Amino acid sequence: MPDNLGYRKDRHFESNSALLTILRRTVRFPALLASAALLAGVLAAPLLAQLKPIMTIPDDCNAFAIAQDNRIVYAVPHIKRTKKVVIERDDVWVAEPNGRARKIVDVEKFMPVLEPSTYIVNSLAWAPDGHHITMNMTTMPPELRKEDQSDDASNRSGPAGGGKAIALLDENGQEIKVANSKTRFIENVTSGTWLGDGVDVVYLIGGGPYQIGRVNPSNGQSTILFAGHNFDTVVWDAKRNQAFAVGGNLSAIGKTVVVQLNLIHETVSEVARLDDYRGQLSVSPSGKRVGFFEDGDTIQVVDLANSKKPTRVHAGYGRFGWSKDERRVLLKRGPDEKSNDLVWVGIEDGSFTPILHDLLFHDFAITPDGSSIIVAEPGKQSLKMYPLD
Repeated sequence: MPDNLGYRKDRHFESNSALLTILRRTVRFPALLASAALLAGVLAAPLLAQLKPIMTIPDDCNAFAIAQDNRIVYAVPHIKRTKKVVIERDDVWVAEPNGRARKIVDVEKFMPVLEPSTYIVNSLAWAPDGHHITMNMTTMPPELRKEDQSDDASNRSGPAGGGKAIALLDENGQEIKVANSKTRFIENVTSGTWLGDGVDVVYLIGGGPYQIGRVNPSNGQSTILFAGHNFDTVVWDAKRNQAFAVGGNLSAIGKTVVVQLNLIHETVSEVARLDDYRGQLSVSPSGKRVGFFEDGDTIQVVDLANSKKPTRVHAGYGRFGWSKDERRVLLKRGPDEKSNDLVWVGIEDGSFTPILHDLLFHDFAITPDGSSIIVAEPGKQSLKMYPLD
């Protein structure tokens, strides 16, 4: 359990003690004093209850994703030292909602040490049907480790010049090859995901602005979608075979716009024209709303049914996820790579409600059914699941 957890628990009890002291000084009757003691106990009890996770994954998880049935796929760094060469290859596990976990990608089988090389899992994504996984990786030659260099997490960036690739897996970790491909993986692409049709995989090409590619692994047919258009930001809504994107060359007037993309029929629909855009494009669980930061601290939410009347809420810049009813967003403020606390922000009323007692977390994700949250702790990024109100 991290130090900051103990510190904040102590601080909570100290505040309760201070409250009890005040009540002792102001209350004259024993019965009321007993009630004050009971009040302090009641304040402390929810803290202990709420801080007990319903599931814990103690491994160092450098990437994770949640399936529609709340299974969690996650990558665990596996560092091997051979003489003065250091190789990282990440194992991949799947945890069931009951906490039982199984390894689906074993580094020794997935990439045996014949010609030493490294692969680091950058992100994982479940197919909407829950039967397939995309594993987005950086591949690179082995790193020549200096004599005094340790194998801790701070040294996992690896050497410069690594390539991007996507491995396609089934839910048991069996690799799916693209028919007629001359390479094992889909090379020089990022952010791959299976679509809801269960047939196609889409991905981004380039380093930004991006092109969108699509491939059918069973027959090897691939194509560049929306030819002639580049996108600064793309977020997938895979189960509906669509995406939302931001770009500056997507409208006739040359203005930066948010667009809705049909990834099967290649149609483009304008959602909003932007005077300013600061990032964090996000699609709601229903696919009927999109949100983003229009400046340094204002989230704009656009309802697709009434895109001319967006809602704005001041929140402070960060990354956010959606509540099940889409009336709130859960915000981790600050740079994405920095740990911070989590706060519910009301879209309509601008309310702020901290959760998990202001503890700091490196990463988070809300389960697709909206019932729980997965958080990654600072330092060793073990995962914990907590119920959401």
